[in-house]
Amino acid sequence: MEEQLELLKFIKILNKRKAIIIFGTLICLLAAIAATSYMSPEYEASVEMLVSQGQVTSGNQAPGESYQAILMSERLTKTFSKMITSRTLAERVIEKMELAMVPEDLQKKVDAKPEKDTQLMELTITDSNPVLAKNLANSYAEQFMKMTGEVIPSSALISVKVVESAVVPLDPIKPKLMVNAILGFLVGLTASVGFAFLLEMLDVTVKEKEDIEELTGISVLGRIPREEHPFLVGNDSSIAPEIYRSIRTNLQYLNFDQSIKTLIISSPNMGEGKTTISSNLAIVHARAGYKVLLLECDLRRPMLSQVFNLSVGSGLSGILIGATKPESVIMGTGIVGLDVLPSGPTPPNPADLLSSERMDDLLESLSKKYDLVIIDCPPALAIADTAILASKSDAVLLVSSYGKTKKNEMVATKDTLNKVGARIIGFVINGAEMSGKYGYYPYKPYTEHQVADSRS
Repeated sequence: MEEQLELLKFIKILNKRKAIIIFGTLICLLAAIAATSYMSPEYEASVEMLVSQGQVTSGNQAPGESYQAILMSERLTKTFSKMITSRTLAERVIEKMELAMVPEDLQKKVDAKPEKDTQLMELTITDSNPVLAKNLANSYAEQFMKMTGEVIPSSALISVKVVESAVVPLDPIKPKLMVNAILGFLVGLTASVGFAFLLEMLDVTVKEKEDIEELTGISVLGRIPREEHPFLVGNDSSIAPEIYRSIRTNLQYLNFDQSIKTLIISSPNMGEGKTTISSNLAIVHARAGYKVLLLECDLRRPMLSQVFNLSVGSGLSGILIGATKPESVIMGTGIVGLDVLPSGPTPPNPADLLSSERMDDLLESLSKKYDLVIIDCPPALAIADTAILASKSDAVLLVSSYGKTKKNEMVATKDTLNKVGARIIGFVINGAEMSGKYGYYPYKPYTEHQVADSRS
């Protein structure tokens, strides 16, 4: 079972980083092909020579002496192979062919090797000019035979003969386009996969539901796609409304006993989409027949007035200092069943106001008037306001931003809220990359019409 999970995790990483893998592999493949096309072709011409050692015949010749002569010839081929690549022979060939090169350069083009279990020796010349390769090979063989005649006594009965002369090679031995392309592909694939796993190891941000659930032990209730127009006010053309309705359905199951009347929505940091999700969840609840109040408790950076185009005036801060009554500042939104209580003017002491008894009394009275009070709170890690409110509310829904929120921040947020006894009911991943018609939720919620009927 563990092996299957590891394999699934491996496949998942490959799928997530497939763009990097494909791009990296393609780059290496094209680079190998391009490099091959710029390489000069190399041609190879070969001469095959026979090395033999005769012996004087006599009437009392032992039967094994002929076999010993063959073995000696095989050993000579190894010795002659070394002689062929010598500087002396290179100088002779250069002088004979009147070549404009130094012996060291010519020696690099020469190779000689004995053919195993035979008396044959192969002399090979490699050059970018096929005709020159052929001429060099034949000249080498000629000069080598002359040199052996000079350095070996005639009494040794050793002979070197050309069995097959070199011819002009038609096809280059390198570069090999197919081989280089395959190597480039394999190198690119291996390097890209390794780089993809390195990025995965270095990536400390939250992207998948498994990341959060493994870290915190708390379920992910939904994944919100990245949208150009994220608010649902007059926008039902995307898949986002369907996903928000799925989240609302999940919340229904968690709230089967109607114990959640005040729901806090927060995130670890700023800019992770908590206000967007607060507003949209309030809208889908109201459209399902709930009587909902969206309460803005972010007294430092309020945004709800911009979302619903409300006039900025007195609000929550005025209520908490006793300057106004709730019914005078709660505003309609044009959406049936949805009211908004904005934050009002920014006070100098938000934490003191939110921790006051007036805030306790306000939440109690609002929870009696509305089916659900959704509270848009400040980031949980930035200031203490959210922790204060979490101790007064029934539940908390946390928002993480896809590829932005760090894993340690999610754990720190959970720990901070747990210290004040908050009930964290789940997480929502905002700005997620989606696939399929409905992304993470491939089916329309079958309870959609039942929710509206049960609230009517």
